[in-house]
Amino acid sequence: MKTKKTILNLLKIALTLVILYFLYRQVAHHWQEIKAYQWQIHWSYLILSVVVGIGTFFILSLIWRKIIAGFGHKLSVTKAFRIFYLSDLGRYIPGKIWPLLGVLYLSQKEGIPPERAGASFVLVQLFAIPASFLVFVLAALIERRVLVDQVAFLGDRSAYLITAVMVVVSLVIILWPQKTLALGNVILRRLKRPEAVFTLDKKVALIIFLGYSVAWSCYGTAFWLFVRGVTDGVGLGLIAAIGVFNAAYQVGYLMLFAPGGFGPRELVMGVMLAPFLGPIASAVAVAARLWAIVIEGLAALLALTVRK
Repeated sequence: MKTKKTILNLLKIALTLVILYFLYRQVAHHWQEIKAYQWQIHWSYLILSVVVGIGTFFILSLIWRKIIAGFGHKLSVTKAFRIFYLSDLGRYIPGKIWPLLGVLYLSQKEGIPPERAGASFVLVQLFAIPASFLVFVLAALIERRVLVDQVAFLGDRSAYLITAVMVVVSLVIILWPQKTLALGNVILRRLKRPEAVFTLDKKVALIIFLGYSVAWSCYGTAFWLFVRGVTDGVGLGLIAAIGVFNAAYQVGYLMLFAPGGFGPRELVMGVMLAPFLGPIASAVAVAARLWAIVIEGLAALLALTVRK
């Protein structure tokens, strides 16, 4: 067992290094153009991007608050933000299990049983990830350059196919929410957590799904404001920015070996931004990570100020 764990850890490290190498190649290949580019700092856009980014975290915490309320637990807005956001920072620890453990630990302090807190975490994943991908594919239908050759591996009409798949997944989640919860219980069993009993009304499911769609659109808008804040603002439109950000974020999130999606998110973002920003795309992708860390740091400080 110990040998298997060691091999798995070495594989994770190797995958991370490979991705970081390709990210380095992206930047190095265009280093002269990146240095020569007339970078412009527009503080108004940067400050607004941070405000919208933190606002997105509040929206996400409000959605989780609604989910946990379905289990019969009422939390204040500030406490919901504290639990949701501080636990979410666990994604920067290798293993991806830490956000769940964070939710269990912080929720228990508010009298929420572990099985219900764990179920709420699983429901977040089952709603949030499809909603984000749906936002991405809808953006790709409007701005086709989002699906560059490296991404549109299914052909020219792949946007329509992916959209159809995500619409079906979304409708299943909204129209048959109890099936979604049943899938959540399968995941809980695999995590060796108790199953949850939860009645999720279709109307509530629709509200939750739409809430996540709005939240991911807001986060993509914050990213667009950031890009406007460090470049001349030419080339990348709002719809394209929302699509690129959601795709890159979720790819990074789903790469279980990468803490916080570091590496995969920047690599994918650099590739997808290239049709819009040209040779500086990879540099913007790396800078976007620093921007995200600033937002997350400020949000963490806000969460820590909430009284326990």
